[in-house]
Amino acid sequence: MNLFEKGETTSWFRAISDNIRDEINKLTNAEICNTDLGDLAEYYFAKYQIEEIQIFTENITKELTETKIQRYNQFYRPGYSEFGSQYHMIDGYKITFTIPFDGDKDLLDLRPSTFYMQSFPVDRVIAPTDDDYGKIIFSLEYAKSELQRTENSNEIVQKGFQREIDTYFKTIETINKEVRNYNSGLQNIVEKYLEARLQKANDYLQMRERLELPLKINANAPNTKPIVLKKTKKKKEVSFPNRKEPEKNYEISDAHYENIKSIISLACISMEKTARTFNKLLEEELRDVILSNLNSHYQGTASGETFNKVGKTDIYIPFENKAAYIAECKVWHGSKKFVEAIDQLCGYTTWRETKTSLIIFNKENKDFSSLVDSIDAVLKTMERCKNLIRLEHNQWQGIFSKELASKDTLIINVMIYDLYIKE
Repeated sequence: MNLFEKGETTSWFRAISDNIRDEINKLTNAEICNTDLGDLAEYYFAKYQIEEIQIFTENITKELTETKIQRYNQFYRPGYSEFGSQYHMIDGYKITFTIPFDGDKDLLDLRPSTFYMQSFPVDRVIAPTDDDYGKIIFSLEYAKSELQRTENSNEIVQKGFQREIDTYFKTIETINKEVRNYNSGLQNIVEKYLEARLQKANDYLQMRERLELPLKINANAPNTKPIVLKKTKKKKEVSFPNRKEPEKNYEISDAHYENIKSIISLACISMEKTARTFNKLLEEELRDVILSNLNSHYQGTASGETFNKVGKTDIYIPFENKAAYIAECKVWHGSKKFVEAIDQLCGYTTWRETKTSLIIFNKENKDFSSLVDSIDAVLKTMERCKNLIRLEHNQWQGIFSKELASKDTLIINVMIYDLYIKE
């Protein structure tokens, strides 16, 4: 067999890039919208990174066996039997070299962009495994007389091997340089295809939102469980026999509330990891990204910028034309605006919405830790805030009075995410 003759490196690299594109394009909207882009990029980079061929020259071994060598008869003349046959067999030695290597065996089949005009015969190639290195088996043959008549037989064999194998090793090094160039650009290739797929998913989900098309449950959505809002019955005290149908309660369960928060958190963490893309988006556009993620996970639609009681709310999840969950998305513009956002959220809610969220994005403050501390201090001093719990470094949850003088309360989950980028 011959090395470096079954294909070309440029075509091979192009085919891999096409495979990456095709595989990413097959991701569902839920998978691309609700899986961290950084994790996806790391996955595809690890999957499609090519391992260079590494030759262990210091560990090359050789073995000697007796053999018969076919040699051309220089006295041969066609039609003259007295001069013998065209070829004759002589006693000889076969020196077999075992060259250990590691890396992608397929590279040994490829011709690089610059190459030698020659063939590269080997006996066989054994691919590396998890337990052992690969092996290139290469052999040379000598007549017995060539090696027996000199005391420098080892030197002759070694020089012959080095002379023959030199272009093999140089070709491998050329291939490795091209592999390094490919690997250095692989991250950009993966990110380009992921961002294109994410944009396509967002466009699709936003169009469905505009057309008011309900989304079905995706039972295979990653990271979180699909939500199906279930209604519970709220009994009214009435006297028999004037019994009335029980009133419906549209409040979401604690499990659903945790699931919604988890979906939002995953979406916002993904934005943080690609902050340069999302920093330039307006509040409404950031909200739309969150909406697309919510709509990937549960049946029905999460609507944005919809009237609800007083003013508008950024996100609400409707259930039988009633809001069961609402949230506000804001860009941080100081503590005063933050308190106003809390008051605004309290003003939107009715008795049905007792579990809500306030999502804050930082786009201008360099010191995110100080900003987080500021929010913590404001929440602890708010008169309407009761039983505040800090869930994570950037997330709080508390019970808030809807009105300062009222006993009606709601739960607000406050999250802040850092989209600041250096100039």
